[in-house]
Amino acid sequence: MSLRGERGFTLIEVLIAAVIMFTVLATATLSLRGAMHASERASRKTELLAPLPWITPTIRERLREYPGDNLATERSGEGVVFGVEYRFHASLVRSGAPPSRFDVDAAEFIEYAPRFGLYDVELELEREGEQSRFVYQELAWQPLER
Repeated sequence: MSLRGERGFTLIEVLIAAVIMFTVLATATLSLRGAMHASERASRKTELLAPLPWITPTIRERLREYPGDNLATERSGEGVVFGVEYRFHASLVRSGAPPSRFDVDAAEFIEYAPRFGLYDVELELEREGEQSRFVYQELAWQPLER
């Protein structure tokens, strides 16, 4: 039996295959590491934003609390919901009254005092070093006096 007809891989072919294999492994490792980092960031952001459906109604109720008969021009507050600290500041942008109504019995228009307020709200959330800031508008009003 002669071994002359059988061929194997040369050292150069093995080295080229090893370089290709290690390049693919390094690229896959970097991609996996990047995906894991992005997943951790998304998880932290989700944990930060999860209580938002509980925070915004709280702010809305705070804006609807009025001392006396006037709309508050500035409101601010803070709190903690599910481990997320929040701070807000609201500024009155515009106020208005309901449209006047004609009273048939008195034969005159009834004018209403301003009781609707549109606020610019700045909201800051923070949890474990992760922060997020939102700016939005909220409509608030005084309840009708009975």
